[in-house]
Amino acid sequence: IKIGLYESKDSIVIFIEDNAGGVSEDIKEKIFNPYFTTKHQSQGTGLGLHMSKDIIQKHFEGHLYVENTELGAKFIIELPLQS
Repeated sequence: IKIGLYESKDSIVIFIEDNAGGVSEDIKEKIFNPYFTTKHQSQGTGLGLHMSKDIIQKHFEGHLYVENTELGAKFIIELPLQS
């Protein structure tokens, strides 16, 4: 797992990247939906990514999204710089 942080022109960018092959394209648009999970119902509720995105958007006016890299998935959080 690789974790990084950098400052762009108008935001702070935090990323968490793994080497587990990435997120399948057919579910990539669904992973932030409430109750969406690839696990058995007894192992997960499907709320973690949804709540994370909701908190980042509503309370920090930021963005959370995922990109596939050569080796895995890269979750990116962008938080605006305060003036």
